[in-house]
Amino acid sequence: MKKSFVLVLVVLSLALGYLSLNAGTAKKLVSMLAPGNVRSSKFYVEQERSLVAQILQPSQTQSKPQTVSQTQTQTQTQTQTQTQTYYIGFPMQLKWKFRTSGPIVAQPQVDKTSVYCVSKPGIFYKVNQADNKQIWRRNIGETVEEGFLLSNNVLYYGTQKGRIGTLDTAKGRDVWTQNIEGESFLTQPALDEQNVYWVSQQGTIAAMKRSDGKLVWKFKAQGNCSTTPSVMGKTLYLGCDDKTLYAISTDAGFVRWKFSADGEIKGSPIATKGFVFFGAEDTYFYSISQQNGSLVWKFKTGGAIRGVPMFYVDQDDQEIKEILFASFDNFLYNVRIKNGSRKWLSSTNTRVYNRMHFDRALIFLAPFGSSVYGFDPHTGERVGEFNAQNRIRSSPVTANERLFIGLNNGNLLCLTRTPPPPPESESTEGLTPSPATQTTTDVEDEEEEQTQT
Repeated sequence: MKKSFVLVLVVLSLALGYLSLNAGTAKKLVSMLAPGNVRSSKFYVEQERSLVAQILQPSQTQSKPQTVSQTQTQTQTQTQTQTQTYYIGFPMQLKWKFRTSGPIVAQPQVDKTSVYCVSKPGIFYKVNQADNKQIWRRNIGETVEEGFLLSNNVLYYGTQKGRIGTLDTAKGRDVWTQNIEGESFLTQPALDEQNVYWVSQQGTIAAMKRSDGKLVWKFKAQGNCSTTPSVMGKTLYLGCDDKTLYAISTDAGFVRWKFSADGEIKGSPIATKGFVFFGAEDTYFYSISQQNGSLVWKFKTGGAIRGVPMFYVDQDDQEIKEILFASFDNFLYNVRIKNGSRKWLSSTNTRVYNRMHFDRALIFLAPFGSSVYGFDPHTGERVGEFNAQNRIRSSPVTANERLFIGLNNGNLLCLTRTPPPPPESESTEGLTPSPATQTTTDVEDEEEEQTQT
C-alpha cells in the first residue's frame, strides 16, 4: 500500500512540474525545433562561371528574434545588395536559336556578353547573348567533340586528328597550334596557371604551356582514356580503361600513385582537400585518399557511373560536405563526403552522359534525350523541365539569366524567363512573416512581459 502511495506522489509531482512550464519556455522549445532553424546549404559555385539566379535561403534570416518590421527591412536590404534575389528558372521559354553547321557536342562557353560554340565539323562561332547576332565564324576543318574550353579570353580546342590549338575571343584568330600524330583529343582539358593538360582517347596525357603551346611532358597510360582530367595543386588526376586512377605530377609527368578499381574508369575525377572522387563501370562511386591513393569508401549504385561529379558547400562554415553524381541506373545521387552515406536521390528518367551545370538556385542536367531538367540541390526534387524537341548533345551552361544548350540538329538554344513580380513583402500591406520569425517574435514579447512583471 505504501509503495502505491509513493508512486502516486511521484506521478503527481512530475505532472505539476510539467504544468509549471510557462508559455515563454514552451515557445522557446518550439522555436528551437522550427524548420527555420535547420541548417541549410548552398551549391558550390565555380569562380569563373556566371550564374542564372540567386535565392534567399532560410538560413539568411537572422537567428535573433525579429519583429515583422525588422524582417521586412532586412529583406529589402538584401534585395538591394544582391544582384538577383528571386529564383529565375522554370518554366523557361525559348529566347532565340542560332543555326550552326552540325551537331553541337561540346558545352557552349560564355563570357559577360557572348556565347561561344563549336559544331562537330569544326566550325567555331561567337554569338551575342542578347540578340543571337553572329560576331565571327571560324572553320578549322577538323572534327571537334567535347574538347572545348574558354579561359582568360582564349578558346582551347582539341580535335579527333590530334590537333590542339587556341583562338583569341576577339577575332577568332589562331594564338598557337600543335599536332600530336596518332592521337584523338575528345574531352575537355584541365588548366592550371602555367599549363593546359589534354588526355587523348589512346591514353596519352600531354602537358603544354598555355602561353605558346610548347610541350612540357607526355605520359602514356596502360589503356584508353575517355575522361576529363582534374588538377589540384601540383597533381593531375585522371581515370582510364585499364581500371586505374592515376595521380601524376604536373611538374614532371611522373606517377605519384595509382589506384585500381574493379571496372573501367569512364567517370571523370574531381578533388578537394584530402580526397579524390570518381565513378566507374563497376557501378561504384569511389572516395580515395589524395595523399597515397588508398580507399576511403565506395558507394554502390545500380549502374555504371560516368560524367563529372559536383561538390556541395555548407553555407554556414563553407566546407564541402556533399558530392553529387549521376549513374546509369537513371538516378542523381547526393552523398555525404565524410562517410559515403546517401542524403537523397532523384530520378533522371534516362542515362546521363554529359556534365551537370549549376548555379546558386538549381542543378541543370540534360540526360539522353530532348529535355533539360532543373533539380533543387537541397532536396533533389525535380522542379522543372524544358523540351527542346530535338536531342540535346551538349551540357547546359548559364550566364546573365540565360541558359544555353546545343542540339543534335545544329541549333544553339538560348532559354530565359522574365523575373517574377516583387513579392508582397516589398510593401507594408499583406506582409506575412514566416512561422519561424513569428515564433521568435512571440518569444521576445513574452520575455519582455515577464521582465516587466
